[in-house]
Amino acid sequence: MKNLLREKLLRGEPTLGCWVTIPHPEIPEILSLLEFDWFLFDMEHAPITVTSLEGLLQVTPQKITPIVRVPANDLVYIKHALDLGAHGVMIPMVSNREQAEQATRCVKYPPSGVRGLGARRASSYYTRHSEYLKTANRETMTIVQIETRQAIENFEEIIDTPNVDAWFVGPNDLAASLGYLGNPDAADVQEAMDKILKIGIKHDIPGGTLAFSPKTARAYLEKGYKLIAVGSDDQLLISGASSMLSALKQG
Repeated sequence: MKNLLREKLLRGEPTLGCWVTIPHPEIPEILSLLEFDWFLFDMEHAPITVTSLEGLLQVTPQKITPIVRVPANDLVYIKHALDLGAHGVMIPMVSNREQAEQATRCVKYPPSGVRGLGARRASSYYTRHSEYLKTANRETMTIVQIETRQAIENFEEIIDTPNVDAWFVGPNDLAASLGYLGNPDAADVQEAMDKILKIGIKHDIPGGTLAFSPKTARAYLEKGYKLIAVGSDDQLLISGASSMLSALKQG
């Protein structure tokens, strides 16, 4: 297993990804025709099951790194995603160092963690099991999601946790936690994001967030974010259809 996203981030390169929420393999297959660096398969808020996840991962080409957002910071969810072939997991609602440590332990094999040995598809159905075991702890990524007031307060100790590879702001949940439900553009939310970005850059731990317009994406990249989700499958579908209908109806 070679984690291209990890390599790009270690080189300090910005990366562009897409949220995948529709549990049909044609979605990543179609999106793979474009130059994305990574896909985020969302098992937290989308109807993606373990069974449908396997099909989505099977059609994702090697040039695009598959990351899975698991439903919760739980060993069973994490090992399912990794055993199916994900190159990393995004853990929602990480608000303190203890939760960050729990996440990294679930991602890594002993002695660094507690992941069980059953990397079925990830090890090419055990035909490359020894090779996989030699590289898995290095190549599998733990991305913690920063989504609460407590996470902002504890941010430095969260990203200072060994084996935390990156962090990702969930702007909508963060806004809600800060008292701005439905308003992630609120000044206090953006100030909190700027604050932790500076800390992340100081510690050399790459950060990311959602940016569903080119203008917003460029702004975040200029600030120093390295993982930018530039859209989701459902949002891109609606956006494309809306643009076509709007142009025709105006005409």
